[in-house]
Amino acid sequence: MNIILASKSKRRIEIMKSLGFVFTIAEHMHDEEMDLHLPADEYVMECSLKKALSVEDKKNDSLIIGADTVVCLENEIIGKPKDIDDARRMLMKMSGKTHQVLTGMTLLFNNKKISGIEKTNVTFKKLDEDEIIWYLKRADYMDKAGAYAIQEEASFFIERIDGDYFNVVGFPVFRFSMLYKEAVGEHYYKLIDGKNRGENLG
Repeated sequence: MNIILASKSKRRIEIMKSLGFVFTIAEHMHDEEMDLHLPADEYVMECSLKKALSVEDKKNDSLIIGADTVVCLENEIIGKPKDIDDARRMLMKMSGKTHQVLTGMTLLFNNKKISGIEKTNVTFKKLDEDEIIWYLKRADYMDKAGAYAIQEEASFFIERIDGDYFNVVGFPVFRFSMLYKEAVGEHYYKLIDGKNRGENLG
């Protein structure tokens, strides 16, 4: 099966490679700013669908994966920071609070559109100014929703998570396995050939 990931997210690519999937990468054509007026759950579902559709294979013989992840605090979507001051504002806002990470995922296969959503609660400890200064000097945060990646320097800030860790990274593995079964009609493990691990495309 030809698998197309409609994303250039390094985190999603790394997770799929680590799982043993052979796939190609396509840059989606969807403008994520278009849907910001929507509630967070509708936003990620809409974006994941439009991302997948924007790279749809006209031959209809590929499995296309679209995904979109956002951070949401008190019903407000917290996007990617515009600059260092915006990143500081985001971290201060999330300090000492629990926010949600939502990922919408859409799979296109044989004229079927299968979508789902994963939600994870993430609690930040109370951050002091020195920690934020240290983080902003060291971390690579500009291309990340909420100005953080759970697997990098921000891991020092995370007191607790409730839900799928991989969802916070950007590719909810469990949700994908459920959607894959619904879209393709068989379990994900039948697609993964152990001999191909580490030899993925992209």
